[in-house]
This record gives sequence, C-alpha cells and structure tokens, in this order.
Amino acid sequence: MRESTPTVSVVIPTHNRSAALGRTLDALATQTYRLNLIEVLVVADGCSDDTGKVLGRYSPPFKLRVVEQEGQGPAVARNHGATLATGRLLVFLDDDIQAAPQLIETHVRAHQKQPGQVVIGYLPPVLQVQTGFFRLSLRAWWENKFTMMSEPGHRYTFRDLLSGNFSLEAEMFAAIGGFDPALYCHEDYELGIRLIKAGASLTFAPEALGYHYEITQMSRSFRRKYDEGRADVLIGRRHPELRPALPLARAGSWSRLNYVLRAAAFAWPASESLFAAGSGFALRIFERLRMRDLWRRLLDNMLDYWYWRGVAKEIGTERALADFLHSAPSRTDGDGSEIEIDLRDGLEAAERRLSEERPASVRIRYGRQAVGRIPPRLDAERLSGAHLRAILATTMAWPLLNALTLEKATGRDTAQFWPFADSLCRSSESVYADESIGS
Repeated sequence: MRESTPTVSVVIPTHNRSAALGRTLDALATQTYRLNLIEVLVVADGCSDDTGKVLGRYSPPFKLRVVEQEGQGPAVARNHGATLATGRLLVFLDDDIQAAPQLIETHVRAHQKQPGQVVIGYLPPVLQVQTGFFRLSLRAWWENKFTMMSEPGHRYTFRDLLSGNFSLEAEMFAAIGGFDPALYCHEDYELGIRLIKAGASLTFAPEALGYHYEITQMSRSFRRKYDEGRADVLIGRRHPELRPALPLARAGSWSRLNYVLRAAAFAWPASESLFAAGSGFALRIFERLRMRDLWRRLLDNMLDYWYWRGVAKEIGTERALADFLHSAPSRTDGDGSEIEIDLRDGLEAAERRLSEERPASVRIRYGRQAVGRIPPRLDAERLSGAHLRAILATTMAWPLLNALTLEKATGRDTAQFWPFADSLCRSSESVYADESIGS
C-alpha cells in the first residue's frame, strides 16, 4: 500500500457489551490519523442489551455504520463488517479495546512501509476482576505473547494472529476468503494458517497499542479451553497436514496425571462438575497457603482437562483421536523449496538470498563444514533473512562454532565470521515461552 493517506475501515464485532463498546468508540475519536478517512463498522451480533440505544445516541467525529445480525459469532460478524467496508485498509478491533491515539496511524504506516503484510498490534491487558495468582498468570500470558513477537528474528506462526487488534489490506482479506464462519473460537488462528499458506508476512507493531480490558476469570478460562479443544479438531479437519502441530497431538512429556485427566475427559464427561468443584477447592487451598508452584501445576492440568473435554465433544473417543492424528499427511520433507547456503559467502549474502527465495527449509554450511538444517515448519511463515541470525544465535550456535573451528583448523580464513560467533557465545536466550491460559 503506497497511498499516503488511505481510507481505513475499523471493524468491531460486539455482543452485549455496550459500556465497553462506548469506551472503544470514544478512544477512536481521539486518533491522530485523519478522522475523515476513518470509517467504523460496528456489527451487533445478537445483542439483547442496550447496545442499539447506545449506538443510536452516539455522535462520533468519524463515519459510523451500525449493522445488526442474528447471533452468529464473531467470525461471521467480522466478515459481515468487512463486506460492507469501503476502506483500503481493514483494522479489526475487539469491543473491549481502548485504542491509543496513534493506533490507526501506526497500522497505516506499517502497511506503507511494506505492502501486502499483516500487522498485529499490541494489547497490554487491563485486568478488571481477577485477583491473586490467577491475575498474575493471566498478565504473564499476555505479556509473554507479545514479548516473543518483539524478539529480533521472531518467526511468526498462525498462533501469533490475534483478532483483537490487527490489520491487512481489504483486497487481501477478500482474496483469502475472510474468517471461517464455522469457527466460534480460534477463528483468528485459522485465518493465520491460510494467510501463511498464501505467503503473507506477519509483523508486530508495538505502537499500534490498544488497552485490552480483560474480564476473563478462571471459570471463563476453563470454558475457553473447552472451546479451543473443539476448534482445534475443526482446524485439523480443514488443514490435515497441521494436525501434528496442534495441541491435541501432544503426548511426549506427559505425567501420569495428564493421562488420567485425558482419559477422564473422554470416558466420563458427566464428571466434569466434580472435577470443577474439586479443582476449584484445591486451587483456593494452594493459594491460601501461598503454594504457587502447586497452584500453577494444578491449574495447567485443569486447563488441559477442559481442552480434552472439548476435543472429546467434537471427535468422540480416544481411538477416533488416534485415527485422526495417524491419518494426517506426512509433509516432513517440505515442498521441494529447500535451498543450501554457505555462510562463507557472508552473512548478509545469506540473509539476502533467504529473503529473495523464502524457502520452507534450508541447509547451512560454512565452507566444507555442515552446520545444520532448518527443517520446514507447517505452522510458521516461510524463512526469510530476518530469521537467520536468531536461529544461528540459538539452536545452531554450537554447530556453527564447531564448523568455524574445524574450518580454521584446515587453514581456511574464517576471520570475517568470528565477531558474529563471539556474539553467539554471549547469547543464550530461548525463543520459546509458556502458552497456556489465555490462548
């Protein structure tokens, strides 16, 4: 998008949250971007509160369009709004987001800098009703999510696309087919899958900031995990090759309790109220005794239990789940786009080639020494030059140092690469982080 001042359509789905919606619209009225170029479409999805009256009285300094539909879920609501939008750029906001004044302007600038990408904004949580350990854990989940995306060289996956604050060109949204209307949860992840398959680039714009007024409580997080379990089965049906990358394919590092809870989720669905009552009591005891590690482990186990309840609801039995996973097509060899790069040609040359060719996987060597292979990842965007230094500094740090040492021992010149290798020795940060409560 090279246009200096494109028209922008902000699409906001809402359901019975008139107070939060008023705060969201008030914040959009203070945007630094020209308000006469902003169009806001509120899609009231089966609202039975006073949303209609609030919107009827509202007099904004931007063009406001209100659409009402039968309760069909946020995916349909967003598609409905996007269909009616007239802006060149679509910004999707949730109705509980208070946009900072520069949010729209930041989205526009990011698209002008690199057309054809998906821009994800920052959503620092404003916790409303949570207390104690749960409040701390929820805040940590949100901040970890955005900290990972802020890391240099972060390789985006479909799980990075959060529908609460992101933007893309209207033409791209139409070409990809919008959100999957069958999904009531993880519809943003599913859209991310198709965007990545289509070769779209994702980027994080921290200044596109919107305060997220988070009202999730523990019981709501359990319900959310149940919905995620159901949604992941549907996503696995839509995209069979991704089944091994979904949480329902996890099994390797489980404890006995994990296996018991999963078996219970499939075999005794009627016992869920008993699990809820028992776990709630135990969590309160652990918190009162300040036993945070035990509290956290129990919470994770209960979140897993409710996830498996959702999977069981959708797929039936553990045997059906096993068949579902075993029938996934094998794509471990990628799509034939693998290339080989020689770091002796220079780090910048390697980065340039990766950005030009965007392979699914790459073999890396330094002269005659093999360094390693970055295998294809079906859940992640294709490789580019922006990813290389982070990978060399983490998972390939020691193989690279060994290759440099062996190459130098044969009398070959490796001087150009040692300054970077020195920096690898000082770098040991992990690129992975916990992901459990809020997703």
